[in-house]
Amino acid sequence: MTITMHLGVIFCLVVGVVCSAVVDQKLSRNSSWTGKLLVVPMDGSHWTGVKAVAEEMGCRGHTVIVVIPEISMRLGPGKHYITKKFPVKYKLDLLNQMIAKHVNELSAPEQSFLKSVTSNIYHLGKVVDYFISTTESLFQEQELIEFLRDQNFDAVLTDPAMPMGAILAYNLSVPAVYMLRGLMCESKATACPDPPSYIPRFFTQNSDHMNFGERVMNTLASLMEPLMCGFMFSTFEEVTSKFLQRDVSLTEILSTGAVWLMRYDFTLEFPKPLMPNMINIGGINCEVKNPLTKVSITILHV
Repeated sequence: MTITMHLGVIFCLVVGVVCSAVVDQKLSRNSSWTGKLLVVPMDGSHWTGVKAVAEEMGCRGHTVIVVIPEISMRLGPGKHYITKKFPVKYKLDLLNQMIAKHVNELSAPEQSFLKSVTSNIYHLGKVVDYFISTTESLFQEQELIEFLRDQNFDAVLTDPAMPMGAILAYNLSVPAVYMLRGLMCESKATACPDPPSYIPRFFTQNSDHMNFGERVMNTLASLMEPLMCGFMFSTFEEVTSKFLQRDVSLTEILSTGAVWLMRYDFTLEFPKPLMPNMINIGGINCEVKNPLTKVSITILHV
């Protein structure tokens, strides 16, 4: 399936959410309706797929506004969407240090399970601090928040790995469309079954075929997940409560997501349950290849 086909499917899903938000509007048969989409992306490789959708939505006549920090690795303007920037407290050096640390971890020799977990938790703490700093900076820009509120968006497209967009959608009372590769606390937010008996956990490097020892290790890892989620979300919830002026859990906010666009491909992933609002869109970033010729198809059939 080509990128165009994938974008077409995602376009239909996002537009479906947008349309459901304005279903009570009485449109004449001759009118061509266009909506407003707010995009709150996550930096890095997460931006690639989200940008493609933002460009496609804007190209099809919808108003798309992308909110990004002034300092980032990859975030930037595009041809078919409007960019709104907000100032942040950190410098580009911080992002370069985080990238270098992540590269060193990927290239390091294989570590023990315990060392791998502790190393990843330390790195995750640095990433969470960066997320929180970015979120606080956005929420302090009251003029920008009020501008976004006045736009009356029909949907928000965001990556919940950095919950800033989900929190903003919750505050604006706008349906949220999540586009993500995976989320450690995903099962709590989606209420999707996540049995450790055959679904590998983060850091374990297990497959869906586990022996008894691997299942024990997988179960222990699953028991640690609530602690790690609490570690990740506790400070976010403080920032969120301050912004919303009331106590609210991040799980409650994430659970309001209208559609979860999962960058999974059923041919490459281990089997796992999915909820009705979770859609696999794996392959969206694949390079477009030339279609098979009739001769090639004939040979394949033979």
